[in-house]
Amino acid sequence: MKTIKLSFLIILSSMMFIQCTSDPIPGPAGADGINGVDGKDGKDGVSTGAATSTTELLANKVFLGPNVDGVIDASWADSQILVATTVVPDPGNNVFRGYVGQSIDAQIRAQYDSEFIYFLAEWKDSEETNSRDTWYFDPTTNRWAQESNKPVFDGAGNIIRDAFYEDKFAMQWNISEVASAWDTQTCYATCHTNDTEAEGFAHHYTSATGLQTDMWHYKSIRLGKPVGQFDDKHIVFPDATHPIAGGKTRAGDAKVSGSHSNNVITLPLLDGANAGTNVKVPKYYIPGRSDYYWILKSEIDNGTAVAITGVHDNGMLELAGGGTIDPNTDLDFQRPAPLNANDIHSTAKKGMPSIFTAPIVGSQGDILCAQTYTGTGWILEYKRKLVTGNSDDVAFDTTKNYPFGFAIFNNAAIAHAIKPFLSLKFKQ
Repeated sequence: MKTIKLSFLIILSSMMFIQCTSDPIPGPAGADGINGVDGKDGKDGVSTGAATSTTELLANKVFLGPNVDGVIDASWADSQILVATTVVPDPGNNVFRGYVGQSIDAQIRAQYDSEFIYFLAEWKDSEETNSRDTWYFDPTTNRWAQESNKPVFDGAGNIIRDAFYEDKFAMQWNISEVASAWDTQTCYATCHTNDTEAEGFAHHYTSATGLQTDMWHYKSIRLGKPVGQFDDKHIVFPDATHPIAGGKTRAGDAKVSGSHSNNVITLPLLDGANAGTNVKVPKYYIPGRSDYYWILKSEIDNGTAVAITGVHDNGMLELAGGGTIDPNTDLDFQRPAPLNANDIHSTAKKGMPSIFTAPIVGSQGDILCAQTYTGTGWILEYKRKLVTGNSDDVAFDTTKNYPFGFAIFNNAAIAHAIKPFLSLKFKQ
């Protein structure tokens, strides 16, 4: 009976999501709003009551929060639902090329107990993307290469190769940014799109030295799925320590150990006309494994993953302890022939992951999560202590309200669909 009841609640929750996310984008609030009557229909940016809101995330007070496992349990049934449609803006200079105007329906719920705040985020996504910057062998150049994390276009502007990245989600909270700006602009208060080409054209950074905001960054492949954590960051003002170029105005919170590292090593070619030339190849791979997207640091430590120690001019790799990989004879290390004219997202079956990763110890890893891809979208549960005691984290006082914005990255490195001008409130 318990299993049947839980299944019914999950189905009911999914039906509510489909229904709620069909709402139109809200108009400005007013006595009667342009889309309806304030406080009655939810179309003008105010709550419809206990069920939904388009601007307010109301955290329920509970004795003990839910188990964070990526499954919607019965405790979420009483939580008000923040319903939103996120949209990818155009910051100019083709920074978000291939994504501008993309809209994604989402909803978020929250609850809290005496120690933690818990969130449940759901959003629509027709495809789970896992092959982030995957390594493959290119027989035309005899070199190892990585898939592009941005779409590839032809001369007419058509996408001829999809991006190879991961699905992500982010929230941003104020720590010490000027409150008057943050309260009215939320994440727009740190968004700058007038940077130079060398600086990347667009970045987030605060308005003055010493000010910072808290960015919670869920990265499905680098941390979310393999270790169950967000990448907890803070945004600062650009200076000599945190220059704009390279996005260094986003800094990881303090940590003792762990997080993700690039699975790459530079080695000199061992032979041929180009002997001695340095080339980049994967650093580790797991023998006999295919269609895998990360390597755990523990798999390196226990010998499951093998180090690559040498590379030949024809692309053959030498392995630690003996043995080789010859991608000229094992074609699964190469991109397959396209299945059809629309096949723009197939890569090597034995393509090697772009990262290896380990659980984070420290402030950078204090947001714990679990996720489920349903086939049509994401269920993401996560929690963090209300007050961590770390200066790089927002400290939640349950008697106050917290303006925020959130973003969804659909197989995108930097292009994100956003929803600003929201407020977290705690139900007493």
